[in-house]
Amino acid sequence: NVYDKEEVQKVLKSTLASKQFGHEEFLSKLVTDACVTVIPKENKRMPFNVDNVRVCKILGSGVLSSSSVKGMVFRREVEGTVAHVKDAKVAVYSCPVDSMQTETKGTVLLKNATELKAFSTGEEDLLEKQIREIKEQGVSVVVSGSKFGDLALHFLNRYGIMAVRLLSKHDLRRLCKTINAIALP
Repeated sequence: NVYDKEEVQKVLKSTLASKQFGHEEFLSKLVTDACVTVIPKENKRMPFNVDNVRVCKILGSGVLSSSSVKGMVFRREVEGTVAHVKDAKVAVYSCPVDSMQTETKGTVLLKNATELKAFSTGEEDLLEKQIREIKEQGVSVVVSGSKFGDLALHFLNRYGIMAVRLLSKHDLRRLCKTINAIALP
């Protein structure tokens, strides 16, 4: 019975003892909790998926400091100043979050400082409008598979939106699967 934690722990204990002798009791309980948690309860025919249990090593502690977390852990800092969000609505992008760049090179002839200021202000206003519209949709976390531009990061911070950068396409796919999202290009 894969739903009975005591039975699963008994089986895991001997396997873990060969790898981590002396810590098998602690680790078997930890691994059992993680595995039993991710087994689908509604569809008993669905097999256990090992990708649903991940290990994240954090420097500075020992084996006995290990814990199981329901959710996802990424070993990255957030990009902006917002570091904690509860009950988040998440927008996932596989592309950079930055101002638009044209495909072709062009030349802009500016005759004075006022024209230069108007040119850069137009780009800023467009990017701020886009970030404001994201916020108006209720989004509190933006995840990018690439970089965040400095100006975009400024507006994300201004509107209180957390910015998370995931460089691994596999992590981006796992996140999308977990939160039932589709990464926008």
